[in-house]
Amino acid sequence: MSNLQAEAASLAARINSLGLQEEALSERYDAARYQLTTLQNAVTAAQAQLATAQASTAKAKAALKADALQAYADGGNSPLVSGGAVQGATNGMLRSEYINTLATNQSDAVDQYHLATLQEKAAASRLKQQEAAAQAQVNAIAADQSAVMATDGQLRSEQSKVSGEITQLKAQELAAEQAAAAAAAAQRRAAALAAQQQAQQLAALASQLQPTTLSLNFTPPPPGSGASGAVRAAESRIGDWYQWGAAGPNTFDCSGLVMWAYEQVGVSLPHYSGAQYNDTTHIPMSDLQPGDLVFFSDPGEHVAMYVGNGEIIEAPHTGSQVHIVPMYSGFTLASRVE
Repeated sequence: MSNLQAEAASLAARINSLGLQEEALSERYDAARYQLTTLQNAVTAAQAQLATAQASTAKAKAALKADALQAYADGGNSPLVSGGAVQGATNGMLRSEYINTLATNQSDAVDQYHLATLQEKAAASRLKQQEAAAQAQVNAIAADQSAVMATDGQLRSEQSKVSGEITQLKAQELAAEQAAAAAAAAQRRAAALAAQQQAQQLAALASQLQPTTLSLNFTPPPPGSGASGAVRAAESRIGDWYQWGAAGPNTFDCSGLVMWAYEQVGVSLPHYSGAQYNDTTHIPMSDLQPGDLVFFSDPGEHVAMYVGNGEIIEAPHTGSQVHIVPMYSGFTLASRVE
């Protein structure tokens, strides 16, 4: 029995570890798609610039051709080619100067055309190279995710042999997580109270020492008006399955769930946990309110939504459903959606 329990615990730990790896890969994939969209927009803009340059050059060429034809047509009748010897000599000098000026203008226009075309083609080439690199990154991440899923499936097959023991261990583990979360929440409340009391004491002391106002702590902004609605939206998806790269309405990855929930209250967030952290206001973990977002130490790996009472809602990894669980130790960063 003890051997089976040890095997079950080992398999559960390995599957959880693989799940976290897979979720990190999923967010890297979202980041690569985010970058790819930016590059594609830049390529489109460069192509438009190239088309404009080509149109301008075609117009310039047409004008130069018309000038050349007119000069040829007027060659026999122009005052520059008729008259007496003195006039002929004078006109010959003028004609030579005219021809040199025309040739110079034509050469400059063509040079400018070639330069613009080369610059635009070089820019488009560079951007296409970046696009190809981003696409290669997406393909590599997809391959990594497939490998993780294959290994995950093998472990799940082994895990089914000891399902009874795993169920028991899961219950024990959940109870331990809940107890740890409750203890951590109590510690945070106590620490917050102590910090508040200390701040009040320092503020009182500062007011006695000088009449100026002393700002001791950063005060986070109040929760956004859509925070409670986003929590309700996220909770309405409890039981939906995790799907790599999905953003609803029935399957999600971690950042996809957060993006979809806030979308329901009119707030737009990007589909990438790292970008969600960058686009929101960073707050201390001790100031969490329902609707706030929590992240791993690397925000690009995982995100969840705080729902209150020390709990979070998340879409964890393949094989799991959207669920509410006590907030675990991996979360170290927090932000507020305004």
